[in-house]
Amino acid sequence: MKKISKNIKASSHSKHYLLHRYWGRKAHNVVNEYIKNYTKKNDLVLDPFMGSGVVPIECSKMQRKAIGVDLNPISTFIVNNTINKIDLSLLEKNFDRIFNKNKKKYESFYFSKCNKCKSDAIIENSVWKEKVFYSIKIRCENCGVSIKKADAFDKKLQKKISLIFNKEKNDFYYPKEKILKYVKRSDKTHMDMLFTERALIILGNINKDIQKIVNKKIRDNLKLCFSSMLSSVSRMIPGDEKKVQGRSGWVVSKLWVPKIHTEKNIFITFQTRFNKFCVGKKEAMSLIDDKQVKIYNKSSEKLSFIKSKSIDYIFTDPPYGQSIAYFGLSMFWNSWLRENVKYNKEIIYDPSRNKKYDDYSMRLINVFKEMHRVLKDNKYLSLTFHNRDIRIWEIVISNLQKIGFKLENIVYQEQAVSSGTQGLNRKNTFKGDFVYNFKKQVFINKKKLNGFDSIEHLKNEIKKSIASSKGFITPDKLYEKIIPFIVNNDLYRDKNDKIVDVENILNTNFKYKKIIRNSKIIYGWIL
Repeated sequence: MKKISKNIKASSHSKHYLLHRYWGRKAHNVVNEYIKNYTKKNDLVLDPFMGSGVVPIECSKMQRKAIGVDLNPISTFIVNNTINKIDLSLLEKNFDRIFNKNKKKYESFYFSKCNKCKSDAIIENSVWKEKVFYSIKIRCENCGVSIKKADAFDKKLQKKISLIFNKEKNDFYYPKEKILKYVKRSDKTHMDMLFTERALIILGNINKDIQKIVNKKIRDNLKLCFSSMLSSVSRMIPGDEKKVQGRSGWVVSKLWVPKIHTEKNIFITFQTRFNKFCVGKKEAMSLIDDKQVKIYNKSSEKLSFIKSKSIDYIFTDPPYGQSIAYFGLSMFWNSWLRENVKYNKEIIYDPSRNKKYDDYSMRLINVFKEMHRVLKDNKYLSLTFHNRDIRIWEIVISNLQKIGFKLENIVYQEQAVSSGTQGLNRKNTFKGDFVYNFKKQVFINKKKLNGFDSIEHLKNEIKKSIASSKGFITPDKLYEKIIPFIVNNDLYRDKNDKIVDVENILNTNFKYKKIIRNSKIIYGWIL
């Protein structure tokens, strides 16, 4: 089996991967190359931490069978409604009916007056300064688009909407769950506080009408479209008070409300989102064979529905300890979809929920044992990882080796899109992941270095790595070299049994320098 030993240039996400947002989505062409390299047609591939479903979806395009497993309900909801076949004309018919009904009833919630001709105008976007309705962007049939400060007419409308909300709020569902501490950033404590009262009324009624659709596939696809626009019409988007627009999308890995934030017109946003959704769905139906894929909303700690030694290859992206709080962030969508989320079974390091390293380690080891059981002998596991906490490395890599996986090689892999948790810059962080490639074996004979303690061995290895790179090495290339060295020689802890601090070793013994190479600024380590 030929090893993949170098970075694969990541492609941007295809339209069918943009049906709904999900954190940490991997570049589809990179996943495709790994699957192609380690399998053949009709092989069975497993992803026990499926996320947005890149692995099973890419398998289906290449005539591989796939099993995708994830405990997060929004994960399986996204994947099932990406791969299923529907009548797009029926989807559009239901959308138009629900959209027009609610627009007729609530369009007046976005009425304003043109500053120039005093005619009726439609609010396209608005900016709030904390609780103050501050400025709006309006469209007038006579004068076009203009920006104005919220006036007496606009503020009177807000008071009217507030009265309607208090009168009708029991007639529709909207989420009121308490935001998990780990993903809470601002003073907003409950889910409904992430939306204006105007948004809650309109979203609650649209969602109520979607729930009445009889055809399950049509209902679920429209629910997915609805869910995909929620962040855009929430209060989480930072606002530009002069241009009256968002400064960015939802890029912070928290549930919060910036002091200056936007409020978009839901009808404009929903129509735009639906048009894009249909393009992505059409592409998905032309590329994906859903008969090749099986999806399970279950915990991978017990894969009893998969036979022992039946899997030909595993590609997965396990939870990174505390890097991304998948369940906490996903409550933004799961709460609207009214999904039952088993937070107690999430694999994460989150002391606020009493989920500490022992719990994280125990649950991850359970999954690794199941992966080893279902994978055929001498077959491969590719595992992506983006965490620089040596304690997490020890939990993940050391336990994989103990269970019977031999580390073959490690590759630093760039991502298609940098997220709020990524980016390679002067502060020595990464914009990609490491891909660890393992081979299933029954017994692994691990070597242990003699002589110096772990810190001295690491210092010497870092010196060699810098010297072999002509005296200058970037963080990604350095970690490509020292991670296998730490892993293969069991150097996670020093002579006092404390976790080795690689960053401290680097900062204490080496210099971080900026150089210009091919007209580009590059940061790296020197002796």
